[in-house]
Amino acid sequence: MVQGNQADLGGTGKRFRKLLSRRGVMAAAVAGATVAMTRMNGANVAEAAAGGPVLLSVTNTTSGGATAINKDATAAGPALSINNDNGDGIAAVGTAIGLSVRGVSHGVFAATNTSTGTAVLGQANADNCFGMLGTSGFASIGVWGNSTGSNGVLGISGATHAVYGSTGANSAAGVFGENNVALGTGVNGKSNGGVGVQGNAANGTGVSAISDTGTALVARSTSGKSAQFFGAFEVTGAMTVSGDFTATGMKSAAVKIADGSTRRVYCLESPVSYFEDIGTGSISSGHGHVDIDPNFASTVETSDYVVFLTPEGDCRGLFIEGKTATGFNVTELMGGTSSVSFSYRIVAKRAGIKNERFAPVTLAAPESSAQRVIPMQNQVIPNLPSTPPVPGSVNNRVH
Repeated sequence: MVQGNQADLGGTGKRFRKLLSRRGVMAAAVAGATVAMTRMNGANVAEAAAGGPVLLSVTNTTSGGATAINKDATAAGPALSINNDNGDGIAAVGTAIGLSVRGVSHGVFAATNTSTGTAVLGQANADNCFGMLGTSGFASIGVWGNSTGSNGVLGISGATHAVYGSTGANSAAGVFGENNVALGTGVNGKSNGGVGVQGNAANGTGVSAISDTGTALVARSTSGKSAQFFGAFEVTGAMTVSGDFTATGMKSAAVKIADGSTRRVYCLESPVSYFEDIGTGSISSGHGHVDIDPNFASTVETSDYVVFLTPEGDCRGLFIEGKTATGFNVTELMGGTSSVSFSYRIVAKRAGIKNERFAPVTLAAPESSAQRVIPMQNQVIPNLPSTPPVPGSVNNRVH
């Protein structure tokens, strides 16, 4: 039946209702009209002229589902409920928006009860369009993914970014990951051949790591290879290395000199790992003794060490004798009986390590990892479409 601006059925109402109950119907209304129809166990197609909404009420006794659009808001139940076990529940096609649904709680709710099903499927078959779009003009969420047993949001792409996040706010992140359990991870990146996590910055910081109570950044290789950093690497604050430290370049300290500039002073290198200590002593009537600092002695191999002496007064010269693990004697040459001061330098091999002379070392090839760095890719985002007007609604556009 046709309501609103009534169409003239010309006395054929009874015959019209009979056709309606058997074959389905297509009815068109003049401008501003409302079209309503009822159909049992069949398909319905309704067209309304410009300005006239379509009101559809269908009872499908075959599937047991009930459909009601523009239903009484005071009655419980969904505004639209469709069950189709053999195909699409709703197929809506539009040049702008195929289907627009508004709700006080959920605008659209979709569920699947099979392990291979999909609750909501969004597909784009043209360039620069959206498979699925979620927008929010207020302090709410554009797209929310939640799962109690698997992935909250899963992104897969065979051509560009699987998940792309962008923001124009200074205090926000393009992609933000948060973990609230002790053994979880806020953001986890995995790669089977390339880069697990990469940060690119045109002017700022590529990757920033901050921790209030734990470790800000952990880089580790479980395959026996080294965790590698490329380019200049700067540490502000204390740096601790647990293990060997190997450098192919110079090891130096930066110090201020008299003119106020900062200059390098370099480390002395040796083919064996040595520790050394410096001190002063004296001889009386040609003889003296030096006790090795017990703290120094605990870090070196005291069974074999070298001492360099420098007299600090006129004498015939000095030599070392009677070396033990705790000290050594200093005696004047040729039976001299001078009483003078001297300075000394004691050098001994470091204890507790395999102290191999000119030990071989294998360096990781920098290009092996550097070549895997992915150049920055920019995603071109199409213009966001606006929601078309919904009959009887207010403020129905996406802002």
